[in-house]
Amino acid sequence: MTDKYDVYDPATLELVAQVPENTAEDTHAAALRAQAALPSWQQNRTARRQALLAISSAIEDQLDPLGELLSREQGKPLREARQEFSVGASLFRYYAGLEWDERIGLPDRDGRSVEVLNRPVGVVATITPWNFPISLLCVKLAPALMAGCTVLTKPSATTPASTIALVEVMNKVLPEHVLQVLTGSNREVNVALASTPLVNKLSFTGSTQVGVSLMQRAAENVTRVTMELGGNDAALVLPDADPEETARRIVASAFRNAGQVCMAVKRVYVPDALHDTFVEAVMAEVNGLVLGHGMEAATTLGPMHNANQRDYVQGLVSAAARQGATVLTGQQHCELPGYFHLPTVVTNAEQQMDIVREEQFGTALPVVRYRNIAEALDLANDSPFGLGASIWTPDIDQARSLAQQLQVGTVWINQHTVVELDAPFGGWKQSGLGRERGRWGLDAYLEPTTVNWREHN
Repeated sequence: MTDKYDVYDPATLELVAQVPENTAEDTHAAALRAQAALPSWQQNRTARRQALLAISSAIEDQLDPLGELLSREQGKPLREARQEFSVGASLFRYYAGLEWDERIGLPDRDGRSVEVLNRPVGVVATITPWNFPISLLCVKLAPALMAGCTVLTKPSATTPASTIALVEVMNKVLPEHVLQVLTGSNREVNVALASTPLVNKLSFTGSTQVGVSLMQRAAENVTRVTMELGGNDAALVLPDADPEETARRIVASAFRNAGQVCMAVKRVYVPDALHDTFVEAVMAEVNGLVLGHGMEAATTLGPMHNANQRDYVQGLVSAAARQGATVLTGQQHCELPGYFHLPTVVTNAEQQMDIVREEQFGTALPVVRYRNIAEALDLANDSPFGLGASIWTPDIDQARSLAQQLQVGTVWINQHTVVELDAPFGGWKQSGLGRERGRWGLDAYLEPTTVNWREHN
């Protein structure tokens, strides 16, 4: 009998679920089953379309119980948890309707004919993090299944219950062993998935450090990889930006999901003349956040997901204060025993401070002054990360011109943390390899084969 481990609510520290402690041996057996299920699954694209549409509807029918489970094990407000499953349903519907050619004919030449076959890459392993366990999984599952792949999915150790519940819903539609979930409280399953030659493609979302480790293991078998890794997104507030509206939208991004969003605003650059007015507007928004349990209707800011993350963020804030920054905290109060951290704004921050240079991934936002736009661009690009950035100004033409100078995968203008079903998402530099969403996301799970022939004389 498989051992189990406990999963806890980060707000109350109460037990939420007990889930299997899978092993490398379990992983190997699951990979063999996935290989065996592959031939029949990849044969009928129409059947796959119908399955994805049925999955989309099934998820929408279960939004309430699924959302409640995610809120309890992750900590985010219930409406955000429900929205995450809604996003998942939309992804399955989008990829079910996406048109693509399994065969592409190229022009004949010198008596030869050439066609390119788009074939499923094979068995796919997905490894996903605890901040968005469902939407970050569905962005992989939907195109992988539509391409004709079979999938082994490994959720974060601390948010496995919602993934198990999603897979149970999906497996009422899918053929046996097309989708399997593996859980565990340690790295054993992750290492096994990245190391086995039975897996043809690894898709990972998480920290750059862990991603590099998994890539090194995958490289031994030349396993294909997609890596959506860390981010330290900059927001460039231009001199003509409206301070109140800009502050409202930046706070909504920076403190969404307790700041635990890879593509959230994590550092803000503001011109000297606008700094004080902007900070005042930011604090007004911060003080309007409601700290509490995600299941409470009034809550807009839940706990940090774990003690280590909370302590790391607090350490960055404390270090910045020692180095001369000004620390402003929200006026909230919460009696719950979980991993709560007051929303914090660090003003007069400097580029060299760790809270600016590192991905803090929590409820703390540094604000850095700049003298001119050229300096702001240099500061924004001065990072090993390149996931996203935003520009805030009513001058759209200027913003679109500046967007071409930012070294990131996505540039937002007068918004942040917005992704589209049909537009590619991913990072430059240490923020990752490959793209997800849209046709780019489907291509990640297809392998082209060129067939070249001459008629027999």
